[in-house]
Amino acid sequence: MSRVLIEVPTYDGRIGRCTSESLWRLDLGGHEVDYRARQGYGCAMARNRIAADALNARYDYVMMVDNDIELPQDALVNLLEDGVDVALGYYLNRYARGEKRLACVFKRGPGWVMYSGDELHALRDSGAHLIEVAAGGMGCALIRTDLFRRLEFPWFEWTDVSRIPMDVPDVYASRDAFNSGGEDVNFCLSLARAGVDVFCDTRVACGHEFREVVWPS
Repeated sequence: MSRVLIEVPTYDGRIGRCTSESLWRLDLGGHEVDYRARQGYGCAMARNRIAADALNARYDYVMMVDNDIELPQDALVNLLEDGVDVALGYYLNRYARGEKRLACVFKRGPGWVMYSGDELHALRDSGAHLIEVAAGGMGCALIRTDLFRRLEFPWFEWTDVSRIPMDVPDVYASRDAFNSGGEDVNFCLSLARAGVDVFCDTRVACGHEFREVVWPS
């Protein structure tokens, strides 16, 4: 069995109700699991402290869960079952509009193209439970702790130096299609440079709280 630290990056230490209730219901699968909220002045700082917590306490894995994400009950069990260094769950992008139900997971290949929730649902139904991705949001992410020893600090850093515009039809879509240098995408880029693959588990479809919790399918 694995030792897992689950931490929620927050600004003020508070965790949303949908997140806290889903953590309470989470199937631990017999693993040794500890929970914490990690306060920080910014998400990148909080994530760096979370990674340091996991390293210092010698956890096998660290699971980062954003405070507006609702996890499915089997999220941890499925992500651990994958046995990879980085396994992501997925959730709808906050700026999705109308039929643009895009998930916070980028396809491999040219440009920055997000999967739709429907595409990931179809992959899951076809039996493709683990897919390699270019990058993704860290709102539900299981990371093997030893991985941080192989990467330069700071592991998470927000920058605006890597904007890659795409041909998009409207302002909302353009916000989806830009690599804005967020700490999650930059972390995935640093993993790629280190030769570490990032995967998404299509079974781990999470709710994302907007004005209400929105599910991919």
